[in-house]
Amino acid sequence: MLFFNKEKNDLSKRPILYPPAGPVQGQFRRGVSSYKGIPYALPPIGIRRFKAPEPMPTWEDVRDCSKHGNASLQMGGITVDSPSTYHMDGKSEDCLFLNIWTPAVQADERLPVYVFIHGGAFSSGSGSEMIYDGGRMAQEGVVVVTINYRLGALGFLATRGLLEEAGTTGNYGLLDQIQALRWLQANIETFGGDPARITIGGQSAGAYSVTALMLSPLAKGLFHQAVVESGSIFSISAFSVLNRGHFEKTMANGKLLCDLYGIEDSVAGLEKLRALPGDVFAALSMVKSNQATVPNAFGFWPVYDGVVLPKDPIQALKNGELNPVKILAGYNTDESSLFIKSHTNLGIYQMLCYHIFGPENAQKAMDHFFVDSGHSPLVRAQEIYTYTAFLIGMVMMSKRYAQLGEDVYFYNFDFDPTILRIVGLNTAHGMELPFVFGNGIGQRRATKISNLSWIMQQSWVNFIKYGNPNFRVEYKGQIVWPKFDPKNQYIMVFDTQLSSKILPNREDLEFLETLMFG
Repeated sequence: MLFFNKEKNDLSKRPILYPPAGPVQGQFRRGVSSYKGIPYALPPIGIRRFKAPEPMPTWEDVRDCSKHGNASLQMGGITVDSPSTYHMDGKSEDCLFLNIWTPAVQADERLPVYVFIHGGAFSSGSGSEMIYDGGRMAQEGVVVVTINYRLGALGFLATRGLLEEAGTTGNYGLLDQIQALRWLQANIETFGGDPARITIGGQSAGAYSVTALMLSPLAKGLFHQAVVESGSIFSISAFSVLNRGHFEKTMANGKLLCDLYGIEDSVAGLEKLRALPGDVFAALSMVKSNQATVPNAFGFWPVYDGVVLPKDPIQALKNGELNPVKILAGYNTDESSLFIKSHTNLGIYQMLCYHIFGPENAQKAMDHFFVDSGHSPLVRAQEIYTYTAFLIGMVMMSKRYAQLGEDVYFYNFDFDPTILRIVGLNTAHGMELPFVFGNGIGQRRATKISNLSWIMQQSWVNFIKYGNPNFRVEYKGQIVWPKFDPKNQYIMVFDTQLSSKILPNREDLEFLETLMFG
């Protein structure tokens, strides 16, 4: 049975598929069929607010999947914070949708699947953003999936009342991601995907999510490889400075929210908690881009609840209590230039150190990363934030997985176009995304930028297909991407000219790893 006739002129522009979940009608364009806004769970509204997602019952009528579903309720943004981001258009608690791009034309095709989890500090973002459009990557022979999940307090509020009700609390956003993976296990074959070859990937909070799923027994067997771009759950203390994922501190934060609205933190108070307007939670969850070094009063991030995340991730990593997968991971050279602004002075630098390291270790960090005429507070703050919020956790994870015999490939995105330097971003957080997805770059291989995008996207696709990012066919400028190992720590550097080297600044990273994690 064919999805379509293989002749291009006969391809349906509105193909219909019949997965177990129910019939869906998508759109065909440039060799790829897309199905957007597919619900993978019941709307988490009303009595389902602050509960694990419930599977979506099978539907009978053909569902129009030509448009994206709602994004999670959110206000403002960690990267772009302006009045234009405060509106609620296209945002809703009814947000559990996924999008699929497939190049398959035959029902018996079993292509590798890439499931991408968006970032946004667990407070903003959507799998439907244009930068994540999977059409270009799908043209390379993989099925691409993006998902929405609950954000902010709606996704990560933890209270004693919720704990008493359900035996766990605080990780609803992660449970959404797990439910999406379960949905794909049951349905992706109809879209030409292979449920035995699923790679999950994410950037920023998406990378934090991917690494959390790598530790969660609830996600075991739902994926087989991982792509980790700029972040990990092991570095949560650099962002979530108020609770650092600690269960009791996170629930204390939840009680503060209940107290703010005069709600008893108990099972008896849950009806009132679920009756609050959703906009309230979106507003309380907002993280303003120009205040990234001073997190808002309520920090809503994953919590080590004993169920979704059975224990502190650092301890789980040391114990080897993790889901075995092959890994592609890496960072951008100037990650924190997106967050640490040019007005950073000595006081802001010192405050950042106290936030991240606490009063017992802040001075040790400042002594190591000293400020003098050659090292400004801005440069030191950016160094520390890049290392602690993004790099250290990925390096720790990569070393441990390599020790356990898993294949690990590590990269550094170091392309630094003039236009970014002019606005002070350099190779900032998120700048690799257009290159990987191939959106907004221009014609492939026509310029240095488009050629770099082609190489990066092909490397990601190679990893998704074969578990190895290296090319099987030679091209001009090709070099071998060596495996990362705990001793040598080889990495691939993506710039207009590729290079391979040993991970830089290892002494600084080892100092901070010891200071933060002993």
